[in-house]
Amino acid sequence: MGDPKGHLLFVNLGASQARRRLKGFGHGVRKVQTNGRDRAVVIHTATGRHLDELKRKFDDVGCSTNEADVGVSVATLKNIGPPLVGWLREIRVKTVADLERLGPVTAYRLIRNAHPEANRRVLWSLAAGLRDLAWQDLPETVKERLTAELES
Repeated sequence: MGDPKGHLLFVNLGASQARRRLKGFGHGVRKVQTNGRDRAVVIHTATGRHLDELKRKFDDVGCSTNEADVGVSVATLKNIGPPLVGWLREIRVKTVADLERLGPVTAYRLIRNAHPEANRRVLWSLAAGLRDLAWQDLPETVKERLTAELES
């Protein structure tokens, strides 16, 4: 990226979604650019409390001034559509690393507590997404192991 004429804030949202969140915000935001799938970079001159306010706009999805620290959004995983991304954000799982740390069974339990309508397919989708598989392609042995872990 050439001379951006400001500081960079990397966020786990697409550029259009980031722009929507920042509509009317001002406070030194100069430009929002795409930075890959479901990722954007906000070019800004915000400092102090304005910078804190800017970061709070993206608390639920993750942001950082260092691209390496922002992590890969769970939205990039297979099987993880917008509704499941929203449920994961509710339980403070924003990145793939967050999901790996928590594990699919624990994440599913937390989701199920808040959303009783969540079924086993959610569990299998989380586990398959971490393996870069479609949930239908998750081996039966893995599904059985996950179910046993859930019931223990």
